[in-house]
Amino acid sequence: MTPSTFVRCDGPDTASPLVLVHGVGLDHTMYDLVIDELVGSGRRIVRYDLLGHGATSDPDGTRSLDDFVDQLLGVLDAEDLTAPDIAGLSIGGLIAKAFAMRHPRRCNKLGLLNTVFGRTEAQKSGNQARLAAAENEGLEVIADLAINRWFSPEWQERHPHRVAAVRTRIVSNNLAAYLKAYRVFVGGDPLDASAIGTIVAPTLVMTGELDPGSTPEMTFRLAAAVANGQALVLADLHHVPPIENPSAFSSALIDFLDQEIS
Repeated sequence: MTPSTFVRCDGPDTASPLVLVHGVGLDHTMYDLVIDELVGSGRRIVRYDLLGHGATSDPDGTRSLDDFVDQLLGVLDAEDLTAPDIAGLSIGGLIAKAFAMRHPRRCNKLGLLNTVFGRTEAQKSGNQARLAAAENEGLEVIADLAINRWFSPEWQERHPHRVAAVRTRIVSNNLAAYLKAYRVFVGGDPLDASAIGTIVAPTLVMTGELDPGSTPEMTFRLAAAVANGQALVLADLHHVPPIENPSAFSSALIDFLDQEIS
């Protein structure tokens, strides 16, 4: 693990471990609103900040998906976690999926939350356009684009403090570090086509009904591609359910994690 990786643990050390991986431009606090319910379900929650995010430094050089996979492996080793449950959202799901393909024995159950898979050319173009906007116009523009994709205008009006927290988190990123991570997100995982079927962990693939990037159609295809997958679409939600509707997110994830492995 990179020595400067920030890790936070909540819940008893003896409880069943669940590692949560956050989305690009955010940090471990994106799960703050669901921690109490997850801990209350009898779990030890391990969160960390991705490379170049939050309180984790940005190593020199370019970034690859394997760098993030190695960081997750380092977190497991540092926290003495042999095979915890792992769940990631957006780029966190990309990382969790890649980890499960590369280290299948180190994952008990897998949550791929609002995770891209097999993007169409139009979806790829949209990602490239947002990358170009970040490169040319900076994080203020990206924050506006993200918030309006992630939350409806009505929801934003009802939850101004959550919107402000998301905006502050995005614009406070180091632009160079953000771009490294977003390029990884845009590039995806080159092993998807050949190795996605090697994931052996029971897998929940979950998204929001209104998520324009990690669509329900994408979610059903991803669930069918893994060996032991199930798809779930959360009604009326978008790309960041842990912030948009913490209760719906927590309940769905806990229900999956509580299922007995046959």
